[in-house]
Amino acid sequence: MATNRYQSLTGLYEDWSQVIITAHRGASICYPENCALAMRKAVACGSDMIEFDLRLTKDGVPVLLHDATLDRTSNLQGPPANYSLAELKQANFSYRNVPEQPLSEPTYAEMPIASFEDILQEFRGRVGMNIQVYTGAAGIAEVCRLYLKYDMVDHGYLTLASLDEIKTVREINPAIEICYTPPWKERGTPEQLRFCKELGCRFVQPVAAHSGPECYAFCKELGLRANAFYSDTDVGNRRLLAQGAPGWLTNRPDIALYTVGRD
Repeated sequence: MATNRYQSLTGLYEDWSQVIITAHRGASICYPENCALAMRKAVACGSDMIEFDLRLTKDGVPVLLHDATLDRTSNLQGPPANYSLAELKQANFSYRNVPEQPLSEPTYAEMPIASFEDILQEFRGRVGMNIQVYTGAAGIAEVCRLYLKYDMVDHGYLTLASLDEIKTVREINPAIEICYTPPWKERGTPEQLRFCKELGCRFVQPVAAHSGPECYAFCKELGLRANAFYSDTDVGNRRLLAQGAPGWLTNRPDIALYTVGRD
């Protein structure tokens, strides 16, 4: 089991020679994605950061869920906005790990949904957080409220694809850290990387399939820490290392830590 070295985002990223491993939806191939168990396993194996997705319940609570509906990962159907947090806590969210196909049966007898606050209470200060926000404008204020309540400045950042939502976050509190994700194939281009720098981002998330050595070198020149999306194999991990990627997202943090010699 690898040693967790996390103290803060600044401390984690200050040494450019250190490769940063982010567990995508937690340790999400081996355990139910975006559930607290997957996050625990990711932290236990030594991941530097955990990544998870937020959507809103009917009663306005941010919960961990990637898809727009509950169909793939749980025994419920439809959008999470059709259900209260209490109702979602009674459901079973172990119907699928990554990859994306649902299972006919759950992998655990019980696997409740995790709320954003659940994750903040358990993991704040133990691991960095890449918080992918899919709540839409309706949820931004509540996400920011919880972020500030748990003093997440320098411990996590909100990953957003909407410039309007970024503007809203800045208006609420400019200290809240953001990572802007432009369109998929453009994330690693010089133009978009410069724009991220101008937005005040410290972190960017280029897509590995559309990025290469020039992207990672330019990120370093700009002082941007790139967390490439994504790699799940030792071969893919070594390719990213050879290209100069300073870190990446992975559904198999155990393999990534093996690749970088921290298993």
